[in-house]
Amino acid sequence: MAMKSPDLSAFKAIPMQQKVLILIILLSGIGYGYWYFFDDPLQTNIDLLKVEIGKLDTEINKNKEKVKNLEELKRANAELEKQLAKNQEKLPPEEEAAQLLKQLNDLGTRIGLNLRLWRPSARQEDPSKLFVKLPTNVEMSGGYHTLALFFDRISKFPRIINVSNMRMGSAKAERDRISIQATFQITAFASPSAAAAPPATAAPAATSPGKK
Repeated sequence: MAMKSPDLSAFKAIPMQQKVLILIILLSGIGYGYWYFFDDPLQTNIDLLKVEIGKLDTEINKNKEKVKNLEELKRANAELEKQLAKNQEKLPPEEEAAQLLKQLNDLGTRIGLNLRLWRPSARQEDPSKLFVKLPTNVEMSGGYHTLALFFDRISKFPRIINVSNMRMGSAKAERDRISIQATFQITAFASPSAAAAPPATAAPAATSPGKK
């Protein structure tokens, strides 16, 4: 059966102004439908993407700053490690540091100082565990130049030795010479000694044959 053509007589009978108005309404509806279903969601997605891109840019900039700081920290850490290695060379074992203090004692006597007090104090371990301090309270008397020579010899030692809490007494005539009494603390720095291994447990004695 042949299809009938649509009857447009009713549409033709509509005045031209109304036809134009209907066309405008149809076009507006199509435009709104496109905006509502296509353009608006697309613009919303674009806005969301812009926000995400902004967050990523901020995160990238933060990471760049962290990397920059990390490189600076690495360089600083490398310098500290070099300095530490250099200082470690000047840190003898504790046993050697104790002998070093004895050498200083002998040095004072040898150059003519009168040793009045030589009192080692308790060993002090630094919180970093990298070194220990071996302080000794000292009291000596002698000529000004002899004391100056003693301290000059200490400053030239290849090991780290610190002189602190220095107190100088008034000059006195002693054995036809002017003598000055000096009280101070000498501290030798040393590498911590390894912990002593616990003694091995003695094995029980074997029972001789025939004994119960």
